[in-house]
Amino acid sequence: MSILPFGSPKQSRFEMGRRPHLESIENLNGATSFGTLKSHHEIAEILFIEKGHCRMHLKEGSLQLHTDDLILVNSDTLHDFKTSSSFTAFTIHIGALHLCGLAPGHLTKSEAPLVLPLGKDGRHIFLRQLLKEVKLLAALKGEDDERCEIGAALAQALVISVTALAEEDAGNEENPSFTMGTRIKEYIDAHYLEDLKLADIAEALHINLYYLSHTFKDLTGSSPMQYIIRRRIEEAQTLLLTTNMTITDIAMQCGYNNSNYFQSVFSNIVGMPPGKYRKAWAQ
Repeated sequence: MSILPFGSPKQSRFEMGRRPHLESIENLNGATSFGTLKSHHEIAEILFIEKGHCRMHLKEGSLQLHTDDLILVNSDTLHDFKTSSSFTAFTIHIGALHLCGLAPGHLTKSEAPLVLPLGKDGRHIFLRQLLKEVKLLAALKGEDDERCEIGAALAQALVISVTALAEEDAGNEENPSFTMGTRIKEYIDAHYLEDLKLADIAEALHINLYYLSHTFKDLTGSSPMQYIIRRRIEEAQTLLLTTNMTITDIAMQCGYNNSNYFQSVFSNIVGMPPGKYRKAWAQ
């Protein structure tokens, strides 16, 4: 028999004598339109997208979010969502959060929401399981002390896990490969609407094609060309919903000279053609 010792932690992430609790859980399903920006006073939020994509509207702009994204939202952050019909997610609201060195209700130092794409290995497996346990607890009926105490324990474990993951990602910035991967991503983000080829990126950043592809995939989980396609389709989605441009004009604006090919790529990624997508969101 193997015994794995744990013991008491030498240092807690929470302020002395102050532990958070699970305030509430909100399921988000189906299509919604933007409404009034809202926030929760001294309530932190952890949003996990199980399926689909959405746009998170903020006071300073918006974020495009995807399946398996985990989003950390500090208290008093004004936000709202516009979701697709196939969208499934849930938000965990955490009350009485007092992390050492941070303002009440804050999960991160940044005022803007932090997006953490969840993988399927390492620390991410445990975090995914915690999210499942929280959702399972939400399905149980009743308001007894036992249920609330279990919710508080899960909330504390979840906060510790997500903040550790956020710090781990921040620490990766000291890694040369991570830094170069970030530089590649920033270059693509600035030029993805152009006729961009891998050779162009490699030449601009003075790296070889093999290093370019593998470094970028290690950072994002996708190849540079897959990422470029996804960014173009995200731009097309935005233009379809916010302008009256024709589909042909949108295709041209997003780097596709052939409208039929654009519509084929769009359908493969989004699950419906551009025209149907625009009509579905207009309803």
